[in-house]
Amino acid sequence: MRIRNLLAGTALAGSMVAGALAIAPAAQADAATAAQAQSVQAAPKHFFGPYFSNGSENGGHESYFRGYWQKRGGNYYFYGDLYDRHHNDGDYSYVWFKYYDSHGNFHRNWYRSDDRRHFEGIRFKRDFQIRVCEGDTRNSGCGSYHDVF
Repeated sequence: MRIRNLLAGTALAGSMVAGALAIAPAAQADAATAAQAQSVQAAPKHFFGPYFSNGSENGGHESYFRGYWQKRGGNYYFYGDLYDRHHNDGDYSYVWFKYYDSHGNFHRNWYRSDDRRHFEGIRFKRDFQIRVCEGDTRNSGCGSYHDVF
């Protein structure tokens, strides 16, 4: 009777080891995938600003921009917010972006707001510059360009 218990115990132990060996590669793959996903999510953010307009009111600080850029998956992305501290005063806040995209094409875009405007996920390759303006036209009360990347 003891031999039968010994054989049954040995068979049980062998099946447990075989099962553990079969589960181990899957667990390692799950751990590697989780670590890789975490490293993508945890890409460092490179903050800049605030950069101000050069308007006539409040020492030129009535409009400003702040944001960050981040590298994800081999690409660079830009995020930020344009703020107008004097809402509905008849003047607008403007932001100018100059940059090169992943194909080497140059872009120069401007946007306006009389409150707050959010920018998310603008993909760029190099030379990202920002200028903030405030007034009745997009070239009124502009600060200088700031090289953020």
